[in-house]
Amino acid sequence: MDGQYRCKTLIVGAGLAGASLGFLLRKAGDDVLLLELLDAKEKDKLCGGLVSGEGIRQFEAVYGPNSFAILCSSRIDRICQRFSGCELGSQGNLWALPRKRLDDYALRRYRETDGRLMDRVAVREIDEAKGVAVGDDLRKGGRFSVRFDRLVGADGAMSATRRLTTGRAPRVAIAVESEIPLFGGEVVLDYLADAIGYSWYIPQGEKAVVGCGVCAEAGVDSIRIVREGATDFCRGMGIPVPSRFRGAPLPIGNDVLLRTGTRTFFIGDAAGLIHNITGAGIDCALLSVRFLANAFLRGDSYEETMRSCVEEVVRLSRDAKKTQFLTRFLIMRCHNKTKHEDRIS
Repeated sequence: MDGQYRCKTLIVGAGLAGASLGFLLRKAGDDVLLLELLDAKEKDKLCGGLVSGEGIRQFEAVYGPNSFAILCSSRIDRICQRFSGCELGSQGNLWALPRKRLDDYALRRYRETDGRLMDRVAVREIDEAKGVAVGDDLRKGGRFSVRFDRLVGADGAMSATRRLTTGRAPRVAIAVESEIPLFGGEVVLDYLADAIGYSWYIPQGEKAVVGCGVCAEAGVDSIRIVREGATDFCRGMGIPVPSRFRGAPLPIGNDVLLRTGTRTFFIGDAAGLIHNITGAGIDCALLSVRFLANAFLRGDSYEETMRSCVEEVVRLSRDAKKTQFLTRFLIMRCHNKTKHEDRIS
């Protein structure tokens, strides 16, 4: 073994959830080691970058008042929802920014607490009973081990921590996305006709992203649907089709897991926490961060304090098909009503 380390809390995954938890624990004097598979400076998670008012409240509950303002997000004043050529406009209460800006801020705040970070490392084995994780150093080569008192999986929808400790990976859906030049200031959501999901255009200040996602479990069919959905959406919007789309897994929300064994916990996407249909996961992730930090530092019950959030995530997943049907119906009805009123006038 090339390197042997020791920490009280080992966090796998240095994204928004993992770095935020590390920040809270380090502020309280905890001994934390953060592991990251990718290059921590270069990693750029696929994400529309929309943040709700609740997401901002959770962010500032972690990082302090007005901390979100530092990120220079763009306010979204209008969302255009579309289905089968019909449109429904609504007022927006959202903010948009590149996701990397959010993640980089969280990691910087963690590093300011003298938190330890090892990136370009892959966890290969976890012995929860002994409190030992073994991994490969992808930057330098060789193997290393870490002895821990508690382990936190914050390594996303394809969580290796969850797979290694439970024997199976989380259930995931699929999304694709690409960065494009700015074509307008409103968010556009175009609901799919033959699947539960939608395509999107989201402005992020000086640029924008387009993409498509479905709520069904990832498979060959869903990969085809999202690729075709994103391409058709761009053409319908009059946007040049990007030469390359990035793909990424998303939790479905129907197999939430907050804890396994006696010392392993999960937060964010690794726990399966996402608002099905909307795809919103930032507020859920930060809520899980805060409640797990309170469980570690004050002895609160993580499962009990997260209960209402988990129930909401599971309900949204269960009702996804019905919710999307009602959304499509509302768009069609309002569109037809407007056309009828225009004819009368």
